[in-house]
Amino acid sequence: MIKVIDFHEQLDLKSFINSYCREASHIILKDKNTQVRDEAVNYTELDDHSFIVDYTNNGYYTNDSRYMGKAFITVNDWFNNITLQPNIIFRKEDLKWLISNVEWENIFDITLNALIYLDEIKIDPHVVFNFNHQNKPSAQCLKSFKGQNIDSESKFYINKLAMLSSINPVFDTKEINLPYNARTIDKVMLKTKFKLPKSAYQNLNKKAIQKQMQSINIYEKDKLQLKPYIVFLGFDFGYRGNSKYLFEYLTEQHSKYTVYFVTKDKKGDHFISPDHASINEVIEKASVVILESYLPDHIKPNGTIIQLWHGTPLKRLFLDSKEPKQNNDIYNYRARKYNKLIKQDYFITDVASINYVFESAFPMHETKIVSCGYPRNQYLLEYQTDSNEVDNIKQLLNLDKDKETILYTPTWRDNKENDFLLEFPEEIKSKYNIIYKYHEEDQSNKHKNDIDINQFETQQLILVSDIVISDYSSIIFDALTIDKKVYLYTPDFKDYDYHRGLYKHVYELINENQYFEKALLFKAIMDNQYNMINDKYINKNNDSYEAITQLIEDAMI
Repeated sequence: MIKVIDFHEQLDLKSFINSYCREASHIILKDKNTQVRDEAVNYTELDDHSFIVDYTNNGYYTNDSRYMGKAFITVNDWFNNITLQPNIIFRKEDLKWLISNVEWENIFDITLNALIYLDEIKIDPHVVFNFNHQNKPSAQCLKSFKGQNIDSESKFYINKLAMLSSINPVFDTKEINLPYNARTIDKVMLKTKFKLPKSAYQNLNKKAIQKQMQSINIYEKDKLQLKPYIVFLGFDFGYRGNSKYLFEYLTEQHSKYTVYFVTKDKKGDHFISPDHASINEVIEKASVVILESYLPDHIKPNGTIIQLWHGTPLKRLFLDSKEPKQNNDIYNYRARKYNKLIKQDYFITDVASINYVFESAFPMHETKIVSCGYPRNQYLLEYQTDSNEVDNIKQLLNLDKDKETILYTPTWRDNKENDFLLEFPEEIKSKYNIIYKYHEEDQSNKHKNDIDINQFETQQLILVSDIVISDYSSIIFDALTIDKKVYLYTPDFKDYDYHRGLYKHVYELINENQYFEKALLFKAIMDNQYNMINDKYINKNNDSYEAITQLIEDAMI
């Protein structure tokens, strides 16, 4: 249990904790200029540690911290952020020790002492705080570090913090060392031995923050620019998935709208290449912009943004995922993505029971979730009993009509290893048609189909299949929507979960036919062994076309 305490209302903090926080395991301290996002607090995964969490400043993500990809915080990691705030959830016993044993006047002081003195502080990547002002340490707190057993890099950072807070430096330059990941301002401070006026360093820091603000997708929508048309941006500008099916419905059933689809996959009056010279202007002036994934950095729509997303997730997303590679290697990764996500007006999900996952993974406080189903699954539901559609696809695929069909769709991995791929034995091949459908990113296909399946939508392949074999792909839920048998082949399950991260509470509801060894999988298929799967995350009452069209009509100028 987490208890939130308004810091300025509690003059005797220790007594208040002892009297009113008996059931709490963790405590958040806040003041009148700090918002605590209750929904984010609910999604933190805490244990017997204090935790550094993420935050925004005045509603926007302005940090450039890369430590969110790590398990534990270090003093160096915390200090090497362009903004510093008291972004900590205290383990109750840690907080009680701190307020009894260190010098402090405010929340920032207690946080700073926690970083210096606690043995281990973990990291949870959820955005819990929004700070409406810049917190600063007290002179009393900083001076208390003098004479303590503190490493030389931490001493440098304490001096830096003092100067930026209009406080005299605490340590002599002989006691300090430049951090290994020093910023420009750090090098200037050490070179000048902290002798310049405090205002000079503060101006340097201000310029660094201004530069940061220009590179992290902060903007306000300008409704005066809008024109009465709709623009679709498919996944990686591809003409497929939810975007394709909704686009075709709109252009066929609601021709009164001017609609454009940004893609290289198709040509015609409705299609615009992403390389077109005016593409940014076209998108940014659209009354409605419809997405299926993350919005590219260089595009800043002013109209209503409807996010279709690309499937019910099994793999952890954004704020739920450590994403160490992205956080470490991609400049301002979290800031650029977060500040675009908060501009979305509507987020479409396939079923309401999965909403809590998206609410945990993405900042949804400015976005309305609409659980009307996915357009690609409305297609499946409408055509699952259409024998003409099914027979036509089978004929085009050159499938043997006397055999059932297996669709094999492994998830793309970036480790270039093929050990996890299935090699079907002859006894399976003799009984079933096999369709291999790899992810668009996967260029290392071991198996080729007799027919080029790139001309077919994944939904068409599901429609003609009797069995779908996958691992961690959202295609599982699409197949279950029309009662296809779904088997999971996951020989790398533990390793994949450790490095990529899975929503286990979701996965455990659909893993009734999960196999780690291919021999057991093949035996189950040959013996027709199949367990029915829980339908909690399945929606067979899909009205996505109509519901999303209504959102569009409401948004058109």
